[in-house]
Amino acid sequence: MTDEMMLPILQPNKLLVTEFHDHVRYDYYLVGQIGNPDEYVDVCHALRTCTPSDEFFFRINSEGGQVRSGNMLINAIHECQGTVIGFIEGNCGSMATFVFLACHTWGVSKYAEFFCHTVSSGNFGKEPETFEAAQFLRKQTHKRIREEYDSFLTPQEIDSVLKGSDIYLDCDEIMERLEVYANSRDTEYEAEDGHMPKTIEQMMEDAVRNVLKEQQEKDVEQVKKPSRKAPAKKSADKPVDKIGRAHV
Repeated sequence: MTDEMMLPILQPNKLLVTEFHDHVRYDYYLVGQIGNPDEYVDVCHALRTCTPSDEFFFRINSEGGQVRSGNMLINAIHECQGTVIGFIEGNCGSMATFVFLACHTWGVSKYAEFFCHTVSSGNFGKEPETFEAAQFLRKQTHKRIREEYDSFLTPQEIDSVLKGSDIYLDCDEIMERLEVYANSRDTEYEAEDGHMPKTIEQMMEDAVRNVLKEQQEKDVEQVKKPSRKAPAKKSADKPVDKIGRAHV
């Protein structure tokens, strides 16, 4: 009996939540085929309700599946305020690779496999309809594969994938490419004035830095204020307030 045929109460729980004193950790197991969109409402909701201090682990062991469901997951990852960690438990192929790369940071197991290829599809209807659908799919697929794998695969590898070749990467190759990919993405976010979710350590450092900055600004302001014993000279053409600053 498949998971789809089982009663909801008997289906395995793929989303596990652990509460700590200062944050919440989510572990979601993206395993098997990526199915229909309605199967991922709970995980998308959890991603969107994360706080900046929360961690969300995507534990991936999937050969891919439906693009429309993968799109839902990716959109939710982009909207997540917490830190999303993609971790490849076993294999990560096709649409699952897009979900993995959308995460904020990554990890892989010792024998992880990363599998890239172009889409598989089929449609039916009148000849003009199937022709138009095929043209649109080709345009959409080529654009997306070039964007999603940019800086992770080389331009030559991307062209090869679009021509029908398959690319397999082991754990060492995945991590080596992720370093280049992360640097490229960070540069892109900075150029677009975007931001990536910060770790707890980074947020604490920022908080301390902001407190010190505010204190320094207050100290400078105190130095700039004129002494009560020697009030600032009033301007002939501009009104002056009680501490000697001209109204502009």
